[in-house]
Amino acid sequence: MKNSLRTIWISCILQMKLSFMRPMFQYSIIIDPIVFALITYMMFKDTSVSNFIAYVVLGTGMSSIWNSICFSSAGDIDRERAGGTLELIVSVPTNFKIIVFGKILGNTIFGSISLLITFLFIKLAFNAPMSIAEPVVFVIIFIITLISYIALASILAALITLSRNAVALKNCIGYPVIILSGMLFPMEILPIWTRPVSFILSPTWAVKLLRLSVNGIDDVNSFIFQLAILVFLTGIYYLLSNTFYTIIDKSIRIKGSLGRM
Repeated sequence: MKNSLRTIWISCILQMKLSFMRPMFQYSIIIDPIVFALITYMMFKDTSVSNFIAYVVLGTGMSSIWNSICFSSAGDIDRERAGGTLELIVSVPTNFKIIVFGKILGNTIFGSISLLITFLFIKLAFNAPMSIAEPVVFVIIFIITLISYIALASILAALITLSRNAVALKNCIGYPVIILSGMLFPMEILPIWTRPVSFILSPTWAVKLLRLSVNGIDDVNSFIFQLAILVFLTGIYYLLSNTFYTIIDKSIRIKGSLGRM
């Protein structure tokens, strides 16, 4: 356990250093949230929405976190493969999924900074009214949300490790998740046939719970039910990721390669 935690920490720190060296990642963490926040604020400023945290700050922040985890964590595997180092990482004594977990954790920490940047920008630029009805609950749900995001990103990283179409896969999963989970606008305005997909995405429930903690919890039983769904989906994601990493291990032993074909 001690060695695993040390590996996660080292992988996390190294990932954060390498990621922040890339100009595109700096843009995604610093500039992109501000642009998103500005556009979203202009969309909601003349509406009946009075608490801007619920949609503008929260929606923009959660979208930025997801983009950071999705594009960077997915891209990291592809960069390792392109550089010829993926096989080396997989073949070291440390479990591959532990190293990947550290990478995703580093990207998640950076992504969380986007939420703070969004909050500060909206507050300083527009002095918009902001309040959180249940701050303690908000923090707890936010931590659970990050854990769920990491689980979902682990599945994505595993799929990209197995796939040779990494670029297409990561480009096709970013914005659809943002739209289907209702991060920037209520998912109820989407076609009904999209609902089943939305319901199996943990960000859908995470955003609902975060908005409830911001606006105030009127129905405790409904809140607990949605929280149970979020925790359940997160557990399923971790089971799926473990299954995929087992498949990766078997694939390596059979084919002996994870490089580009």
